[in-house]
Amino acid sequence: MKFDESSLYNIKSDLDGTRRSLFDLAIWKNGLAFKKIDFTETGRPVIKIAELNNGINSNTSFTQREYGEEVFIRWDDLLFSWSGNPQTSIDVFRYRLQDGWLNQHIFKVTANEELVTKDFLYYILKFLKPHFTQIATNKQTTGLGHVTIADLKRMSLVIPPKKVQSQIVSILKAIDDKIEVNNKILQNFSLEQHEIRELRT
Repeated sequence: MKFDESSLYNIKSDLDGTRRSLFDLAIWKNGLAFKKIDFTETGRPVIKIAELNNGINSNTSFTQREYGEEVFIRWDDLLFSWSGNPQTSIDVFRYRLQDGWLNQHIFKVTANEELVTKDFLYYILKFLKPHFTQIATNKQTTGLGHVTIADLKRMSLVIPPKKVQSQIVSILKAIDDKIEVNNKILQNFSLEQHEIRELRT
């Protein structure tokens, strides 16, 4: 198969393996375009890019309607926000909120387990974030840019065997875990400092 030779789409690698289209590594399902008529005071949250960045809050919309499994999201699902401000909206997430419904402009990404593990795919997408940002910036109009299915089909990278994928994930996950612990320590310290200042005033 012939792959796009542009450096933005043809991702260089020192790994041994098989070059694959990024699109072939997963099923990419876009969220729904919810209408105001679908919203209710209670029910499941409708997850937009704002919720992925800031959590569920008073601005979150809810619905009691039921939609298909392909747009139902639960803890640890892999999500890719593909449209918006390239610097702030194009990103990859492990879902860490309550079960909900996926809004448009976000792909639910289900790994093709024959080719790649879910965790390895997550790190691939994180690694590719600068490429996604540049692709979206190249198409930017009125402040918005996007990464399309056509872009995912053009992008290719070398995929190593599953054993190597597991070795890479174990190293990166250990680093991620340390960062998460450090962030929690910093958050707790900031909260304690805030409480001390409140007590003094």
